[in-house]
Formats: sequence, C-alpha cells, structure tokens
Amino acid sequence: MLHYERNGNTDGDTIVMIHGFLGGLDMFHKVLEELEKEYDILRIDLPGHGKSNVELDSYTVYDYAEAVAEVLKYEKVSNATWLGHSMGGYITLAALEKEIAEIDKAILAYSSAASDSPEAQKKRDQQKAAIEQDGVKAYVDNGINAFFGETPHSEDVDYARRVGYEATVEGLLAALEAMKSRPDQTSFIHEVSTPILVIEGSEDTVVPPLETENIAVQKIITKTGHLGMLEDAKAFTKAVKQFLG
Repeated sequence: MLHYERNGNTDGDTIVMIHGFLGGLDMFHKVLEELEKEYDILRIDLPGHGKSNVELDSYTVYDYAEAVAEVLKYEKVSNATWLGHSMGGYITLAALEKEIAEIDKAILAYSSAASDSPEAQKKRDQQKAAIEQDGVKAYVDNGINAFFGETPHSEDVDYARRVGYEATVEGLLAALEAMKSRPDQTSFIHEVSTPILVIEGSEDTVVPPLETENIAVQKIITKTGHLGMLEDAKAFTKAVKQFLG
C-alpha cells in the first residue's frame, strides 16, 4: 500500500491530496497548517515518489487512482474531496470517470483535462532518456525551475528540489509513461456533474489553461507558476476553503 499521512480535524470533511510529477506528500506542507484546522487531511505519496515503493511493472492513471482508493478503504474514508496537483489532477479525473471512489468534490490544481499532444509525448520520451542517463538528482536540478513563476523565492525552489530528490528512477519513468498514455478527458470535463474547482497559475508554463463552459466547474487563478501551493500558499488555501465553504 502507498505511504500516506493523515492530519487535521477528524470531525471535518476529508481532503485527499495527491501530488504531481517530482512531488510527494510534503509538497503540500505550506497549506497543511491552515487547512488541517478545519479538515481531515490525507496526503499520499504516489509510487516511486516520497516513501512509496513501485509495486507494478507499469502504471496508468487508473492504476494510480486504484492505489489511492486502497488507502481510503484502509482508512475507512467513504467519501472525500480529491485535490490533485498536476499529475494528481489526471488521477483525480480518472477516479471520477471510472467511479473508482466516492468523490464529493474535486480540485484540479495546475492540471489539465487534455491528453498529451504528439509533441508532448515526444518530450516525455526525452525526459525518460535523460533520467535513465543522468539520474534523478541531475534531472531535478536541471528542470525544477521551470515549475515556478517569474520571481520564485529561493527557499521554495530549494524545498521543491529536495522533495524531487526523493523520487526513484523507476517511479519517474512509470509516471512519465502514465502521463504520456493518459486519455483525453476534455469531453468528460464538459459533462461531469461533480463540483470541480480548477486552480490555474497565471505564470504556469507547464500545462495549458483548462477551458469549459460546464457550470459545475469553477476556476480561480493564482499569480504563480505550476507550484502555487508553495509560491502563494495563502491564495491557494483561500481558494480551497472558499470552494469547500
């Protein structure tokens, strides 16, 4: 089973936090203190990230969703809000689509409903080759700055770098392949009835904006790059609380 931590108000609604590529449950540390006052927070390390082991030969976003659901079943959580950052958002949409778990609401943080374009798929293969050749540390050092906005704080960049170092080669390769092969969820996001909050960064160059006229989907924009929960924890926390309020 995946490694996880559960903190906060056990009488409050449960928020399941699912990190993205190069992340880990610690990527949410700056928003934890404020949110755990009101909510039951369950943060999860995906396979090959943080303290979770890779248990399958390969993964799809649906496999990741099933692994998260296994933790919820173990913790006797019957329904919850899923908050997925980047790849965690792809996993959240997969769980919604297949009804893998009971999801009351969903938050897609700096994520997308679209599948990879051919150019993006080619880039995934290049990333895999770089990781296999140079290792995790070199890959993180070379790429982590792209996750931030125009004027990041050095301590936030250093923190994200340290979290990234905890990933394994096989975990990153599996994640890249899962993202490369994920389905296009654009039609699904247009039709879904589950309340969804999309948090986008005005300076995010990693994922394109998510566009939909579905009234079940709300959008909030933070003046950040791809890691808004680090770059502007106050704005991120405010968005979450307003949505769940």
